Amino acid sequence: MRRMIGRFLATCGWLAWQVGRRASGLKLPVSDPARAAATGAGIALLVLALVPLVLPLFDAQPQDVTVQRIMDGEATEAGGWVRLSARSVVRLDETPTGEEGSFAILADARNPLRSIVVQGDVRTAIASLGNVTGRLADAAVVVDVEMLPIEATVAGTPPVIVADQIVNLDSAPVPARRSLWPLSLIPLVLGAMFLIGARVGYPIFRETFEIDVLSSPLGPGERLPAAFGGHVGPNERNLADPGAALLLVRRGPKGNVLTAQPLAEEAGPPPAAVAIGGGWTSGRTGYVHTVTESVPALTIKSDEVDATFLFANVRERDRVAALVAVAR
Repeated sequence: MRRMIGRFLATCGWLAWQVGRRASGLKLPVSDPARAAATGAGIALLVLALVPLVLPLFDAQPQDVTVQRIMDGEATEAGGWVRLSARSVVRLDETPTGEEGSFAILADARNPLRSIVVQGDVRTAIASLGNVTGRLADAAVVVDVEMLPIEATVAGTPPVIVADQIVNLDSAPVPARRSLWPLSLIPLVLGAMFLIGARVGYPIFRETFEIDVLSSPLGPGERLPAAFGGHVGPNERNLADPGAALLLVRRGPKGNVLTAQPLAEEAGPPPAAVAIGGGWTSGRTGYVHTVTESVPALTIKSDEVDATFLFANVRERDRVAALVAVAR
């Protein structure tokens, strides 16, 4: 589980590192342009993720009401713009208001015994049975309930009809507001990963307390190849591009001394070996995680060394770790 978390954090760090690497040449007024660029990219993506959530809020919507609420005078939307959920919409053959036009009676979906007259494109209202939108208008409504089609009643029982208002239908029903949250997922996840990556860096070191109990400390004259990131004496390398080194033990006046020998990458004399022991020395065992692998690692801090060493396997790491004060 720890390795899975480490690999995830390394992936976040790699994404941030890619952005930071491209922005490293920019002259930004900050101490760490690469991290600032990755942080800025993460914040920009999080803001972008908010757009699909906020944008629908600017879409004007009618008030969702029932016929009973209209009767009770609870339709308070400016202009009387309402949305009704219909159980049925039945055309009326005669005008209920004395004016010319196409009329129908709408039975409320929640209470079919409550109805209201609608005027306008009745065919569209019938075809789009479900949500009907329009604007309330005052009108004296007279409907002979005895002459209503059976579809406008409930098993022959006539409904109560709003007597002083009708609904002038919109040319097309306005659909209910829909959240576009799926569009936010990708920028939200990427933004969070950029911010995490800018915080943890790349590659990342994760401490672990597992040890190879069969490994013995590195003895005098023995040497191990390793890679390092950080600084070993005057030699400094980025952990994302580690340098090669040999770790060896030599005898000192007060016991064995662990020594790091950075290897020259170009022709010329090799860098001088740096003694790790002496003064104060501390270390932490763990793994350095990248996008593709997890490598056994040991961080060492002493008077002249502040670096992370990478090893081929856990046994080699723990042979070196046995020579320094490692937290367990």
